[in-house]
Amino acid sequence: MEEFILNDDVYEQIKDFNYLNLTKEQSSLIDKLILNEELKERYKQNGLCKECKQPNTGGSWCNSCNAKNFQQNFKNWTSGNHEVDKFIQKTQLKAKGYCEVLEWIEYDRFENVEYLAKGGFGTIYKAIWKDGYILDFENNECIRSKFWFRKYENFPVVLKCLHNSQDITSDFLREIGTHNMIPGTGNITHCFGITKDPESRNFMIVMGYVINGSLRQHLNNKDIFSLITDLGLCRLANVNPSQNECKELYGVLPYVAPEVLRGKEYTQESDIYGYGIIAYEVCTGLPPYHDIVHDNFLAISICQGLRPKSNYKIPQLILNIIKQCWDADPLKRPKANELQMLLFNLWYESNADDETEIKKQFEEAEKVNEKLTSSSLIYTGPTLSYTTNPQAVYTSRLLNFKNLPEPKNAIGNKDDDNSFGEYSESIEAIDFTKLDLDKSS
Repeated sequence: MEEFILNDDVYEQIKDFNYLNLTKEQSSLIDKLILNEELKERYKQNGLCKECKQPNTGGSWCNSCNAKNFQQNFKNWTSGNHEVDKFIQKTQLKAKGYCEVLEWIEYDRFENVEYLAKGGFGTIYKAIWKDGYILDFENNECIRSKFWFRKYENFPVVLKCLHNSQDITSDFLREIGTHNMIPGTGNITHCFGITKDPESRNFMIVMGYVINGSLRQHLNNKDIFSLITDLGLCRLANVNPSQNECKELYGVLPYVAPEVLRGKEYTQESDIYGYGIIAYEVCTGLPPYHDIVHDNFLAISICQGLRPKSNYKIPQLILNIIKQCWDADPLKRPKANELQMLLFNLWYESNADDETEIKKQFEEAEKVNEKLTSSSLIYTGPTLSYTTNPQAVYTSRLLNFKNLPEPKNAIGNKDDDNSFGEYSESIEAIDFTKLDLDKSS
């Protein structure tokens, strides 16, 4: 493929332009001088690299020049694992901006390490990173920053220790890389690199620290802004799914689509199902199925049409979208782009000056919810209190359910309330004696 570059004459004519504030004359000249559309767009978005005199690939970032800087430094570090080294080096050579960079970080560069939480396949710590992340290079030396959403004197990060990761797989490493490769990473917690616990020898992912770090804490504190912190990392780090003959399923039961519980592969449709469950939790503040045991009976119930339910009123237009997301038939769930458009339209109408249907429904829901009084649904100031069953599990684990029934929607699904068919959050509504549990799925 032919590579297009700016010649020296073009560079000399535009090198002093402020690409962020071009005059009409300058913009017109750019259009005449740079005929390749990709180069032109790169220049208008990112400006010029002073070293190679070509348009940057990201804000103050030149892939060509910085890849050379990284490569020269490869000999100065190692994780002790060839796959990890190769993975980090590849991301550094391909990075088109600082947000895509991963680096090997020696454990002694962290201080004040403190335990936060433990999940199914990892333990989370908070720490102070002495150096901060790589922002750019100058004179072959990296420039670091401690600015991420706010300026920190001491840069806090999260260390996610991956259990049994001494022999971490390349497949798992690729999933780590997806954190920094998705466009618009402002909604996804940034992954800065990888380190290693000196005691357990397990690898640790170094990620951005988020105040009120879990969804539940965000909801309890009524935080509006939240981030995605995990993209498929809730499984064993030393097992390659493509080589796993048993095709073992890992996940958090309430969020897993019924067809996946029955052994189907994870798909975009099953992701939409999980999104619907999360959307319901965001709207109500209640974890799904928080008051019942998360066991084989719940898995059967979900396949039979059980969905989360509460007395908390959700605007009907939003509830309709949620119910589409968790339809038992994957083909009836909305596509991601359709879902984005549906939600954007509701957001737009909710902020319109005119009286709209969604505004009316929000007002109606607020009036209903203000009157809610329940022993299991209590607001103490801004915080929602509820009783959680001790056997309700919200960490990723092996889900090994056999002979689950064919997924279906519950009978009598109503469109005008928050219920989903004949079932409540109690599994007693299902007569398990009528289920053929010995029948192969």
